[in-house]
Amino acid sequence: MDFQGSRVTSDGGLILVRELDERLGLGELLAQHLIDSRKGKNTQLPLADLFRQSVYSRIAGYEDVNDAERLSQDPTFRLIGSEKTWDRGAALTSRLQTFETEMLAEEENFGSLARINRELIGKAETLDSPERVVLDMDSTEIPVFGQHENSAYNGHFESTCYHPLLLFNREGDCLAAKLRPGNVHSADDWEELLLPEIERPHKLVVLFYNKRGTAEQWIKEGKQAVKMTRLSCHRFRSNQVRLWLSVIAYNLGNLWRRLFYRRGSRTGT
Repeated sequence: MDFQGSRVTSDGGLILVRELDERLGLGELLAQHLIDSRKGKNTQLPLADLFRQSVYSRIAGYEDVNDAERLSQDPTFRLIGSEKTWDRGAALTSRLQTFETEMLAEEENFGSLARINRELIGKAETLDSPERVVLDMDSTEIPVFGQHENSAYNGHFESTCYHPLLLFNREGDCLAAKLRPGNVHSADDWEELLLPEIERPHKLVVLFYNKRGTAEQWIKEGKQAVKMTRLSCHRFRSNQVRLWLSVIAYNLGNLWRRLFYRRGSRTGT
């Protein structure tokens, strides 16, 4: 009887999410939008493998890159990558940290994260497009406890924090997110998130409302499920990258829930 830990996994459910990611064409989106500036031995793991490891770690509740040391040999994390990871294993902590805090923070990749996220949801909209579009936007507090760049004291939350703004649709998909300094007003930069969504084809704004919506519940789910508040880098841009990775992880989980789990429950499968 063999009890080797490297052959045992508690995260087998991620394989189902991986099937959804394949159906929505996440790999093609990564190839289209991310630029690989690495050379030599640093290219042993494709960008798509590193990206999926970062996102799927968050889906499984591993919010710290230090977890990569153990997860690199986890059977599930080897399977969600390309064939290169099946034998050699996923990325270790140092490589994954460099990917998240440096490679994705490069100018040519930083702006692509928002496009990857929105186009991924766009793929899902072709499968389940609602007749009525409801947009719900809210801000939240992400406390910090070190010398984080652009963190500031917020009198409303009574903490030193970041104060991100997030935009959701009625299904709970996070369409856009922006990390902001802790001392900005709740409504600052709303146009940057809302107007591009309103201007998308076939969208008609019927009514604006300023009442309590459901965004607060989606944000709470993101904080609890994918550790959206884990922004532990000093650099502000690196923390924005980490926020986007958490948002994409949250969206994959939410899309699986609403497109497949709920549909299967209704049909009894």
